[in-house]
Amino acid sequence: MFLKQLELNNFRNYHKQVLEPGLFLNILTGQNAQGKTNILESIYMACIGNSFRTGKEKEIINWESDFSYIHSLLQTEQRSLQVNIFLKQGFKKIEVNGSLKRGSPLGWPGVVLFTADDLALVKGSPFERRRFLDLEAGPFHPQYAHNLARYQRVLVQRNNLLREVRQKREEKSSLQVWDEQLCRYGAKILYIRLELLKKFSPLLRSLYRELAAGVEDFDIRYKSTVKLEGLNSEEEIYNKLQQQMYLLQAEEIDRAQSLLGPHRDDLIFFINGRDARIYGSQGQQRTIVLTLKIAQIDLWKEELDEYPILLLDDVIFELDHDRRQAIFERIGSLVQTFLTTTKTEDIGFSKELNHKTFTVSHGSII
Repeated sequence: MFLKQLELNNFRNYHKQVLEPGLFLNILTGQNAQGKTNILESIYMACIGNSFRTGKEKEIINWESDFSYIHSLLQTEQRSLQVNIFLKQGFKKIEVNGSLKRGSPLGWPGVVLFTADDLALVKGSPFERRRFLDLEAGPFHPQYAHNLARYQRVLVQRNNLLREVRQKREEKSSLQVWDEQLCRYGAKILYIRLELLKKFSPLLRSLYRELAAGVEDFDIRYKSTVKLEGLNSEEEIYNKLQQQMYLLQAEEIDRAQSLLGPHRDDLIFFINGRDARIYGSQGQQRTIVLTLKIAQIDLWKEELDEYPILLLDDVIFELDHDRRQAIFERIGSLVQTFLTTTKTEDIGFSKELNHKTFTVSHGSII
């Protein structure tokens, strides 16, 4: 898939801007705070329907206006897509080829985002790795987002009720219906996550070994708050969650928190059998993150016979020369890429690669 045209109206610091990118590498250069990342954010929104920078979409609307509008033309091998997103405070409308759409405009994400913040994925908090599971691995299953949304709503309600029970405003018996729902949706999420990791893991091991010149072995394991060994079905996971939740009830009431489930789980990355978060060098940790991003590109091609759009936000010079080359050798002339940077020298791609360079200054592209 590739973006043919992007038109912005009152989007962040852009009053009106039209961009006609190249088919392959597009370099957005300029000083900081000029609007480079805003372009990537708008492309991401056109594909996903949401921002990767804020959950408060009113922040996206130019402060001199009361609305914002994104118009994009996307092309896949099978069809042309006109995606329009209109924002006003408290209101969002998404249209695809003239029809109203909820959720992801494309029905699949169609975009892989790689930012400098992602480089902390291995050493960062479990929240960052769960976010990777939810936003980057989860979309490979059509029901993941739906189940996650349901789970999160139940989790909030259950935590509120735990607080009420602790304060003697509600009876313990009132937890039963929420316990059942949390376990039911939790089991669905856990089962999907494990299935996705079965799909991802062989690809990740192969890619990492390739990027590490064949001298290191990589593995990824799921760390759960429940014992998943020997559980092979969603129903078995559901039963295990219920059993352990019953045993933890007194502690959960005392702390007014739900103490087990996918919202507290983690991923562990291993290099040569050792925990990369503790023992991995910075270079090894960055190779892991690069492996995860490239794997998403390869898996989208395998699953949908379409390459996604790749967004590289201020990350290319955070990688050493060899890892920069690894990205460009992998995407070549296959993946439409948008790259933001404050400098263009020695980016690391072959000059034979078809590319366009745009200068961004004060909310304008020249």
